[in-house]
Amino acid sequence: MRAISLQILHCSDTHLDKSFGISDLSKAMKRREDLNRNFSTIVDYALKNKPDIFLIAGDVFDKILPTNASRVFLTSQIKLLKDANIAVFIIGGNHDIPRFGAFPSLAIDVLGSAGIATVFSRSDIVQKKIIKVSGKSVCVSGRSYYTKFEGANPLKDIVVPIEGDYNILMIHGSLQGLNVVSSVPEFAYQNPFLAEDITKGLNYLALGHFHNYFEREHKGCTIVNPGSIEKLSWAEINDEKGFVWAELDGSETTTEFVKLETRPMEISQLSLSKNGKYVKGIKNYVLDFLTQISDHEKILKLSFSGLISQNQYYQLKINELVRACNDLFFNLQVDRKELEIEGYGRVFMERLDNPVQAYSKRLDILISKLKPDDPDRQLLESAKSLGIKYLEATK
Repeated sequence: MRAISLQILHCSDTHLDKSFGISDLSKAMKRREDLNRNFSTIVDYALKNKPDIFLIAGDVFDKILPTNASRVFLTSQIKLLKDANIAVFIIGGNHDIPRFGAFPSLAIDVLGSAGIATVFSRSDIVQKKIIKVSGKSVCVSGRSYYTKFEGANPLKDIVVPIEGDYNILMIHGSLQGLNVVSSVPEFAYQNPFLAEDITKGLNYLALGHFHNYFEREHKGCTIVNPGSIEKLSWAEINDEKGFVWAELDGSETTTEFVKLETRPMEISQLSLSKNGKYVKGIKNYVLDFLTQISDHEKILKLSFSGLISQNQYYQLKINELVRACNDLFFNLQVDRKELEIEGYGRVFMERLDNPVQAYSKRLDILISKLKPDDPDRQLLESAKSLGIKYLEATK
C-alpha cells in the first residue's frame, strides 16, 4: 500500500528587520521591505499549495529586539498560515538568541504564546511535537542555536526523538563535510556538526544558518539548507535565493528549490591612471561612467584600481561623487582598497566594524582554521565570549 505523503515548505534566515547600513532612511526602509516582500511571497506560495507543515529554521529576525512593526508583520503572516490549517514550526538562530544574560522570552515566543505556531526556543535540549497528517504520525523536533559556546556541536549528547512515521529535526548550525561550503566563510564553524552525528531514522533534517542553498543525502536522511531569502552581504552576490518545497513519501523524498526575486547587486571595476586624459576632470570621468550603467533599483559597488596622483585624488572627492549618484542607483558603495595614491601607495581599508564586530570577526577567522575536535577551539570560543561580554559592557 502506498504511504501517505507529507508536504513541507522549508525556509530559513529571513532576517526580518535587518539594518542594512544605508544612510537614506527611505531607502533603508525599502531594503527592509525587500525581506518582508519575499517572506510574504513564501507565505502566499504556502497558502496556494497547502503544505502540511511550514518550517522556519532560525534567524527569523535579524536582532533579538526587533521593532514592533516587524513583530506585527510576522505575526500577521503566521496567522494567515494558521487560519489555513498549516502547522508552523520555528526555531531560533544566532540572531534570535541573546549571547549573554537571560531573556524571559524571545521575540519569536509570542507566536507560540498566541497559539499560531510551535516554537522550539530552547537551546539546551531538543523539543518535539507529534501531529497527525492523513492518519500518519509526524514527529517534528528542534533545537535553537546555542550562543553561549558557538563551537558546540548541536547534535552531540542529545536525544533526537524518532517517534513518528515521519521524523523531522530542525537545527540552526553548520554541516561539516559532504562538500558543503558556506558563501559566508565565518559561518562555517558556528554550531558545527558532521553527517555522522545525524540520528538514524531521521527522514528530513531542516537546516538554517548558511545563507546559500544546499541539499545532501546521508543514510536515508535528506539534509536541506534553503539559505537566506534575500542577498544580505556582498559575499552572497552569486547566491540564488529561495525556499524549499519537499515531499516525503514513505522512504522517498523529493525536493524543489523555489527561487525568489532579489534586489540586483553588482560589482563594477574601474581602473584609473595618473596619466589618464580626463578632459572634464577625473570626478566627471567617473560620474559619466556611472551614468552609463545607472539602475535605480540596483545596489552597486564601484571598485577602483590603478595609480593616481595626489592632486587627482583630491579632485575625485568621493563623498561628493556618492551624493551625486544618489538618484542613479538604489545604493552606491565605493571600494578603494586596490587604488594607489602616488607617494603613499594603498592607503584605504574596508569600512571598519565597531569593536565588538571587529573582535568577533577576528576570532571567527582564527576559530575557522581549527578542526572541530581541536582543544584550542574551545579556548578561543571562551576568549571570544569573554571578550564580547567585556566590549559590550564598556560601550
